[in-house]
Amino acid sequence: MAEKNYTTATEHADYVERTLSIDATAGVDEFKNAHALDSIEDTKPGAFVWLCAAATGIGGMLFGYDTGVISGVLVVIGKALDNRPLSSSEKELITALCAAGALIGAIIAGVTADKFGRKPAIWFASILFTIGAIVQATSYTISQMCVGRVLIGLGVGSASTIVPLYIAEISPARFRGRMISVDMICLGTGSVLAYAVDAIFAHVSQGWRYMVGLGAVPSILLGVFLFWCPESPRQLIYHNKHEQCVKVVRQIYVNATEQQIADKVASIEYGVTQSKTLEEEATIAKALRDLFCVPANLRAGIAACGLMFFQQFCGFNTLMYFSSTLFDIVGFHNPVAVGTTVACVNWIFTVLSIFLIDRVGRRRLLLWTMWAMPVCLVVAAIAFHWVPIDLHTLQVTNDEIGWPAYLVLVMMILFVASYAAGLGCVPWQANEFLPMEVRAMGTMFINIFNWGPNIVVSSTFLTMMKSITPSGTFGFYAGLCFLGWVFVFFCFPEASNMTLEEVRAVFQHGFGVKYAEEWRKQQKRAKKEREANGV
Repeated sequence: MAEKNYTTATEHADYVERTLSIDATAGVDEFKNAHALDSIEDTKPGAFVWLCAAATGIGGMLFGYDTGVISGVLVVIGKALDNRPLSSSEKELITALCAAGALIGAIIAGVTADKFGRKPAIWFASILFTIGAIVQATSYTISQMCVGRVLIGLGVGSASTIVPLYIAEISPARFRGRMISVDMICLGTGSVLAYAVDAIFAHVSQGWRYMVGLGAVPSILLGVFLFWCPESPRQLIYHNKHEQCVKVVRQIYVNATEQQIADKVASIEYGVTQSKTLEEEATIAKALRDLFCVPANLRAGIAACGLMFFQQFCGFNTLMYFSSTLFDIVGFHNPVAVGTTVACVNWIFTVLSIFLIDRVGRRRLLLWTMWAMPVCLVVAAIAFHWVPIDLHTLQVTNDEIGWPAYLVLVMMILFVASYAAGLGCVPWQANEFLPMEVRAMGTMFINIFNWGPNIVVSSTFLTMMKSITPSGTFGFYAGLCFLGWVFVFFCFPEASNMTLEEVRAVFQHGFGVKYAEEWRKQQKRAKKEREANGV
């Protein structure tokens, strides 16, 4: 295919605008012309962009490590704080404060991400997590432990907001899902490492201090690796750093021609210029108005935030925060080791998702996996009916591990496998739905819908187990899982293989489910025709 040359920037911008506004019902020829502008997306990216995704993905490891490590800490901490055992409410408080801090950190990061860029927010997360880990490790009172948990949460919330956003903005469209999934693999890796550390120090005097203190290691690594990661091209253009943007695009698309690089930078410039025009002034109030008052943006926000809401209220984090406690409740003698098995299953199926998420697509992956989650929870709820538990102490009244306990374990493993393959990863891709002028603010709201429900789940799980029984608790989460599947079916469109600029058009057609499917069909037809013509 001959490369298209432009005599003026205005001519090129006009061509970009025509390209980005093509309707999904357009013919193949028109679609082919549109594709020419982003032919750079057909080139193979270099190792550099993958290394950047992996380096910043350590931010996901911070979240994974914390959620995993606190599960073991709550089992072995004993009387280390205030010289007395922790009550169920204090365990819930210590767990929930991290989520509360993360909610605040997500808001701060969302508000400042456009003004200061993506990298400073990730550095901020790294510093806070390091300090928080040290404060926790040196705690002798519940109050000090709570302060450490809040600091950890601030760092985790900032990283969970900005890292997926950063990766989405540096990723080639064909690989964006897989690259953002690197963050999820790091999250799962953090959980596995946390359980491994828990197992190593479970029988060491004051071993819980090593458990939480070692959390500073990945945060320090994150801060160091950031020195080699560039700012995202869209942020460089946003801050009028054109030459740096060209350099970064050249590093990402190492096999692209200079014309393709120029086309890509021009496409980014158009998107950023359009965003700045819509912003008028870079104010929080304006970004909020654009997010809630522009119908297409609002629908994009509902799809992204709604999926994150169901991710948190599906019940998965009850396993991550309280897995060792849960398996202790059903009678396993080494609950930390059993919890490690669940964390390993989570990691394995998260890795599997990275090979499927762009090939199969986000929507199909969700529809194919989410149906199994409520089924597993219903079976677990039924099995709990035969587990002899004292609801006042949440302790088994029989030392023998019966078939119901093993059935609960099997159902939890299958539940986690289904979750990790779909719902665990896809919601973190959903910031791709949001146009740049509201992307940081929208990502902040995605994280609010992450950490808000997270606070509710972590602060109520043990109380629910006592008040409505384990069967009632797991039945409740099963119902929410089913509602989540219905939500995906009607409100979650496919955006794989679209550039961030092309995604903008999806929600101008309702929730864009049918529009996105038609776009994919047009893309496949155009690709086949190009191959047939030897282009």
